[in-house]
Amino acid sequence: MTALREHQLRLLELLKDFDSICSKCGITWWIDSGTLLGAVRHGGFIPWDDDVDVCILAKDLPKIKRLLSANCPYPLAFDSDHNGKTRLSPRFIDKSQFITRIDPQSGLPKKENLWIDTFVLRPGNLIVKKIIDPVYGRCIRRIYGGIQDGKWKKALAYMVYPLAWVATKAASALGRAFHAHNLLHDFGVPFYSVRRSEDIFPLGRIEFEGQFFPAPARTDKYLRRIYGDYMKLPDKKVSHDIQF
Repeated sequence: MTALREHQLRLLELLKDFDSICSKCGITWWIDSGTLLGAVRHGGFIPWDDDVDVCILAKDLPKIKRLLSANCPYPLAFDSDHNGKTRLSPRFIDKSQFITRIDPQSGLPKKENLWIDTFVLRPGNLIVKKIIDPVYGRCIRRIYGGIQDGKWKKALAYMVYPLAWVATKAASALGRAFHAHNLLHDFGVPFYSVRRSEDIFPLGRIEFEGQFFPAPARTDKYLRRIYGDYMKLPDKKVSHDIQF
């Protein structure tokens, strides 16, 4: 068995734990992006993939963060992404297991907890998100880490952030009122494919590595919105910076 395959099976066990916790607590979630694509096209992991992607709804985020407290062996936490910037999507982390990845800034190996990418979706308007994201995302990263480009820019971020934060709250309220069927990645997360609620709900279940997990009801339409012709294998097989 290859090191990549061993890593995938560790992620599978963590995904099963995530499913169990969410099921017991009534939290809506589903496999997403490359993990859903792998389930449809390969019956499990994309052969070269080294992560797991899931989605939850923004309304459930406070609940799941309360449930996964410091006393839980699988705390949901905000962590640094692979570009060394403050991560705006939480990761479901197993503190008892570790992986080694190449630090993007130093180029040296760095030990991190095993994780699942947990993307938060909320109703919204794509144009509004694209306007807010550059400002809000930069403010977060300059204030909380990652971007190191001068004290005056960080000071400016502190001044602009309150306005950007208010803009996200106003946009969220408008999204709930007028765009309930459009689900978008949370503010500051630079992904811009629109998920349609009618393609997702009611959730079904799909086989992934011999297990069944929640999945969008209309997987074909869902994946085509994200990838286009998703059954075509890519010329370049991209993985992340995990070291095996």
